[in-house]
Amino acid sequence: MSLWSYVASVVRAELKAIADQARESKVLLAAFLACLVGIIAYLDPFPERQVHFATAFSGSDWHQFGEMAVEYLRTKGLDGSVVVTNGAAENVDRLIDPEDPVNAAFAYGMALTDAQRKEVVSLGSVSYDPIWVFYRKDRIAHLEDLHGLVGLRVGLGPPRSGTYAIARLLLAEYGIDLERDGSFVPDGFPEGARNFLEGRLDALVMVASIQDPIVQKLVRSEGIELHSFGNAPAFEKRYNSLEKLLLPAGSLAIFPPVPARDVSLVATTTTLAVKRSMHPDLQLALLMTIKEMNRSSVQLFFAGRNEFPSYVDPLVPLSPVASRFYDYGPPPVMRYLPFWIAGFVDRAWVLLLTLVAVFYPLSKLNLHLRKLRFLVQERPHYEELLEIEEILSSRKLSDEEKEGLQKRLDEINRHAIRAGVPVGEESHYFELLNSIHLLRGKIASN
Repeated sequence: MSLWSYVASVVRAELKAIADQARESKVLLAAFLACLVGIIAYLDPFPERQVHFATAFSGSDWHQFGEMAVEYLRTKGLDGSVVVTNGAAENVDRLIDPEDPVNAAFAYGMALTDAQRKEVVSLGSVSYDPIWVFYRKDRIAHLEDLHGLVGLRVGLGPPRSGTYAIARLLLAEYGIDLERDGSFVPDGFPEGARNFLEGRLDALVMVASIQDPIVQKLVRSEGIELHSFGNAPAFEKRYNSLEKLLLPAGSLAIFPPVPARDVSLVATTTTLAVKRSMHPDLQLALLMTIKEMNRSSVQLFFAGRNEFPSYVDPLVPLSPVASRFYDYGPPPVMRYLPFWIAGFVDRAWVLLLTLVAVFYPLSKLNLHLRKLRFLVQERPHYEELLEIEEILSSRKLSDEEKEGLQKRLDEINRHAIRAGVPVGEESHYFELLNSIHLLRGKIASN
């Protein structure tokens, strides 16, 4: 017999012993199955396979980013869709609604209420989104600061958008109340941009990435000026969700230079928020997707390579999955296995290590079930042999009694061989046979 044949025999014998024990111990089997089901339920190895992104208006930077993310996810065996909305506040409301299929959304922490922030978790920031303040040069000679917008017709985007909420905070620093000042006009971004270009608005405020098509159009339009925040460092100190950025002269076009001068900007970051109930493996797949997407040079205008995703905006609580991702990086098995198997292995290894730590020392005690069951099965045979030994030592037997004891020994022998002999226990079986043989001689000589 080869080594592998012997090992296979041992495994078969051990599995047979387990099956026999399970048939005899129904309660033990039920407890084991309950534990197994509990462990599987705890590890939750079957994530949902669809991501529905709440973005913004069709064609916006968030909408485009969501479409790119869906394409990346499809390469991982997932599916998804992009949902058009009015912006950040609506996006998070849809995340909070348990009946809404939206399970991921782009948002700004500054645009949310405390109640909204507590109901979702963040996977981190995915891009810098400056606060763009465009104004018409034929209406405003120079905009020193945001207080200069008072009395002008200013477009702000929809009331449920991130732009509206952030603009309300920043304008409040100058004592401006949007709800009371009728010169600030909430409207859809495409409509607002059109009214601004056609002269029906004097200025337009918009929070968006550099890739947003409206931003790209306005920054290149004749007669349109981009406000430079001279007090950008002050805003950065006042709000932990804001960063100061520089848009260098000529960074969008070298000649003629666009912009014509350096522009100091104040920016927040786009947070990728998800439902608290989203499966951890799906969260991990989203983080990997964002990481891959941000290697594109298109996404690196303000950001450094590998800067995103990262936890920049602390207003929305960070998901435990994302926290581990930022501390230790993606699980190494993600490179070799599908995302849901890799995630399951990553969560299960601690449990498996615990089981090994418990059962390995026990295995050193030689508590092999096949051996234990064989010894238990042999015990009644030895008890019968002891009874026969006691009879032989107590008196002289008749021929009929001797014949009866011989038949009893034959029955013990047949029962022992029918029960089977597991691998490694052959010596014990032949010890039993030797004992039977000795007693046969004693019976014959009595």
